Amino acid sequence: MVEYRFPDRFPGARTALVVDDVGIVRQLAFRLLSEAGLRVFEAASAVEALEVLEMAHGRVDLILVDVMLGDVNGVDLVRLIRRKWTEPRIVYMSAHPAEVLVREGLARPTVLFLAKPFTRDELFGIIREALGGSRREDGESYEVRRPADI
Repeated sequence: MVEYRFPDRFPGARTALVVDDVGIVRQLAFRLLSEAGLRVFEAASAVEALEVLEMAHGRVDLILVDVMLGDVNGVDLVRLIRRKWTEPRIVYMSAHPAEVLVREGLARPTVLFLAKPFTRDELFGIIREALGGSRREDGESYEVRRPADI
């Protein structure tokens, strides 16, 4: 088994927050990211995610967020987060088809997107991209990663 560690070129990338209302997805991402050497927080809702960020004083390098949360959609949650914290890199994830994602507000071609179900390699690839890529002033990546049919 290959041990995955993020390279030293991400010296500030040590903390991640996984936001998903499906427990098994949260647990899988938590385990994989922990094994990769990141300190991982998890939240089952937008409210929990905001509470975690408050407790961490916004010191979270990466947020992996489901587009379709039960209380608020992930796109709106990121808008709320961006009002106070601009530093975390954002990766959206969803198992829903592209037309649902567009309806929920995820039509921008600059977001990083991970389709569920995902493999360890897919997760680590998008996380490396998020942590290593350039960002615009609004915190989103210049890289284009979006659902195939948007």
